[in-house]
Amino acid sequence: MEVREHITRLDAALGFMATTLPPASPRPTAPFAGEPLLVKDLDLKLANTPLWRGNHVLREHRAVSSHDDPLGRRLRELGFDIVGRTKSAEFGLAVTTEPFAYGPVRNPWDHERSAGGSSGGSACAVAARAVRIAHGTDLGGSLRIPAAHCGVFALKPGLVRLPTTPTFEAWNQHGFLAGRVGDLRRMLLLLGRGQGQGQGEGLGQGEGQDQGQVSGTGRSGTDGPARPLRVGVLASAVSSAIDLDGGSVEAVQWMADKLSDQGHHVLPAHPRVLEQFDQFATKSLPVLAGWLAEEVADASKDLGRPLTEADMEPGTAQMLAMAAVATPEAVRDVAQWLHRLVTDLTAWWEWFDVLLSPTVPVQAPRLGWLSDPDTAMRRTFGMMQYTAMFNASGQPAVNIPCVGSNGLPYGVQLVGAYGSEADLLDLAEQLSPEEAPTPPAA
Repeated sequence: MEVREHITRLDAALGFMATTLPPASPRPTAPFAGEPLLVKDLDLKLANTPLWRGNHVLREHRAVSSHDDPLGRRLRELGFDIVGRTKSAEFGLAVTTEPFAYGPVRNPWDHERSAGGSSGGSACAVAARAVRIAHGTDLGGSLRIPAAHCGVFALKPGLVRLPTTPTFEAWNQHGFLAGRVGDLRRMLLLLGRGQGQGQGEGLGQGEGQDQGQVSGTGRSGTDGPARPLRVGVLASAVSSAIDLDGGSVEAVQWMADKLSDQGHHVLPAHPRVLEQFDQFATKSLPVLAGWLAEEVADASKDLGRPLTEADMEPGTAQMLAMAAVATPEAVRDVAQWLHRLVTDLTAWWEWFDVLLSPTVPVQAPRLGWLSDPDTAMRRTFGMMQYTAMFNASGQPAVNIPCVGSNGLPYGVQLVGAYGSEADLLDLAEQLSPEEAPTPPAA
């Protein structure tokens, strides 16, 4: 009960909780027996428990899930004490967590700033030391962006390999946020990824690599890499919506210097296709709208009636309307264009092992800056310029936190080839072996 009281006390100031859940029956022999865990109020289903997806109507009607999904069942079987659900942006569409349903999540570094989104509740809870680990989902940066704003580590898992046909399987991934890289590694094992994929798909599958060997840093922890890695550094904006601030450039350069000091080959380089981000953002809208339509239909089952546009925030309703007018031919054409883009994007990893970039272009903005209806969509895509394409490609990515000279967090992102999750975590731990920075007020 002490853990739950601690969470309640922190939540009173920061507002990261959507709802608490009753204690589960203890499983004393389970691997994670009794370990507190918070899960995001989106997508992850737990039988007979609330799932409101940041929507005020679902909350008012106390909608519940009818069954466990596979990850939910796995978390229960492993013995986690799932204390409650953290706030999400409505249907996960925003990069801030300020839903009408239950008010804003406040950044623990500055309570007048956004905690990011859509997994802002989970990132805030980990940063404030409410729990060591929290679950989230990532549709276009929804784990990594709040991790950067709140100063914690985050892992977006990826697919095992590039799909041979257009697919949207990769876009929305379950993942975790934590105060230490080691905790993310434990959760990676839970997801069945563990110690590399064993199919030559980890870090370093490019020129000169034996395609039949597991490659990369190889669980070397802080002892240094098994071999020097080829690291490309991106430290400029790739979207016209939001420019890159000087502190973000400094954070990336600081990490690049550390990699160079560790013996890696570091040079300015990035996939040129990233510079098509504005076009990517526009073309992706029918894809996101189609995904939203499926989410709304699933939520309607929990509600017991169809959710209408009147039941949603204006931005959500606007996005849903796009799904209604998108023709199958238009969606197919977008899918094919995206598949060509992803093929060009991932080809860069034939020559490089890791891309180092900002996670977001600027530090956490003031509450309200990302929720103004007149500017929200453009600013949202601007914040996603370093993250969203890697949802389309299904590549793994990690956020590493650091603190700027103004005392607020920045996030630096590592992106790897398919199957390199464990290797990316090793590299993150080499760069940042200590616990994530603690907010002054936490």
